[in-house]
Amino acid sequence: MALGDIIYTFAVYKFFWIAIAVFAFGVAYRIARMIFYWRRPVKADARKRPLSKLIIEFPKTFIVPIIFAAKNRKEEFLFGLMLLHIIGVLPILFLLSQHVAVWSYYLPIYRVVAQLGLWIPESYSSSAPSVSSLLPPGFDGSVFRESIWGPLTVILNGDVLAVLAMIGIVAKMILRIADSIRGVRGLKLSDMFNYLLLLGILLTGFLAARYGIGSAEVPTVNTATYRLLLGLHVLLAEILLMWIPFSKYWHFVFGYWYGEIHKYWDVKVRKGVV
Repeated sequence: MALGDIIYTFAVYKFFWIAIAVFAFGVAYRIARMIFYWRRPVKADARKRPLSKLIIEFPKTFIVPIIFAAKNRKEEFLFGLMLLHIIGVLPILFLLSQHVAVWSYYLPIYRVVAQLGLWIPESYSSSAPSVSSLLPPGFDGSVFRESIWGPLTVILNGDVLAVLAMIGIVAKMILRIADSIRGVRGLKLSDMFNYLLLLGILLTGFLAARYGIGSAEVPTVNTATYRLLLGLHVLLAEILLMWIPFSKYWHFVFGYWYGEIHKYWDVKVRKGVV
C-alpha cells in the first residue's frame, strides 16, 4: 500500500475517534479543574442598574475589545483578528462545502447550512457536484444547491480564504519574532508550534484541493498525491483537535467566551459600570 493510502486510511478511519476521545477528556479536565479550584471571593453587593442597560451592554462586551484592537493594535487586528479569524479560518472551518458535509455527517442538524445555501465553494470555478466525491459515506450531496453568495464567491471561496488565513499566520509569526527581538515579550515554542500546526492544516488542505478537482496546472486528478495531502490534512486537524484543550486554542472553544461573560458580570452587572 502506498504511503498516501496508509496515512489517509489511518487518519480518516482509525485515528478520528481517538482524537475525539482525547479532546473530550481534555475539555472535561479543563472544566473540572476550573470548578474544583474555584474559590468564591468576597465581593460587594451588586449595584442596581436598569435591565435595559444591562441587555444593551452585553453585546458591547464582545464588540468593544474589537474596536479597541482596531484603534490601538492595528497589526494584531489586521493579521490576527481579521485575516486569521473572521475572514480566514472561521468561514473555512464552518462554511466550506467539504467541511459542511463532514459536520453534517456527524451533526445532522448542521445540514441546514447546506440547505440554506450558506456554504462556500472550494474555489471560484468549482460547483456543488464537484465536491460530491469528497462527501462522507451516506451523506446526500443533493443538499448542495446554489450558494446564496452569488458574485461574492469570487472572494468567498476556499482558495482565497485559505491564502488570506495563511498570510495572517505567517504575519503573526513574524510579529511574534520581532517582538521577541525587541524584548517586548518572550517567544514561546508552544506559540510557534500552534502557528505551524494551523499553517500545515491550511497548506495541505489548499494543496489537496489543487489535486482533487484538477486545474490548468494540474488538469487531471492525481489520486495518490491527493490522498497523501488529504490524509495529512485530516491527520494534522485531528492532532489540533486533541491539542485544543491543552493549548491557547482553548480560547476558541471556551476561554474567550467565558472570559468576556465573566468580565461583563463582574464589571457591568456587579459593579454597575454601564
